[in-house]
Formats: sequence, structure tokens, C-alpha cells
Amino acid sequence: TMTIQNENQIVDVHVRSGLYSSDTIFDYARGYIATRLFSRNACFIMKINKDDIPELQELGRLAFERKTMQTVYSPNNVWVEFRSGHSVLGALRDWIVYGRPIQQLCSGLPLYQ
Repeated sequence: TMTIQNENQIVDVHVRSGLYSSDTIFDYARGYIATRLFSRNACFIMKINKDDIPELQELGRLAFERKTMQTVYSPNNVWVEFRSGHSVLGALRDWIVYGRPIQQLCSGLPLYQ
């Protein structure tokens, strides 16, 4: 499911798929994306690259296309690969940068940036 909060510039995406379940927050106001993978008990954070990530206004249209046509006919498909590496538990400084929604999603988990 996808929830778009235009007034806060936040998009919540919840994927319920057993072992592959995840929650993702796109925080356009702060410029970060955080994904919590439940199978890995970890949170992955990346900076929004405006050249690769669709604008907030375009996400609703892309979701509609995906739902109705089962394929998104768009050049904006984004694949992100995270590599295992150094992780940290979120420090106060990190939460100030990432914002409250991402803190609520990832607090207490190892962060991979």
C-alpha cells in the first residue's frame, strides 16, 4: 500500500509479502529515503537523487499505472543495490538530519547509509 501526504511531502510504502515485507518512507522535505527490511532487522537510508527518483506529484500516477496496467511504462524505474558494510545505530545527529518519520521507522535498528 502507498500513502501520500502532500502537505508533509512524505510517502509511506508498505509491502506485505511474508519474508520479504518492508516499509519505506520517501521524505521529500528532507531529501531521504529509508527502507526497513523486516527479514534483516535493519534500515537502509539513501539520499534522494532527483535525476533517478520520481517527483512526489508523479508517484501517484506511477502507482496508478502499475495497479491498472501491471507494468509501469516509464523510464523512472529505479533499482537500488545496497552492499553490506558499516552500520551504525542512529545517533541524535543522524535523527536531526533524517527527520522524525525516518527516526520512527528506523529507531533501534542498524542503519546502512
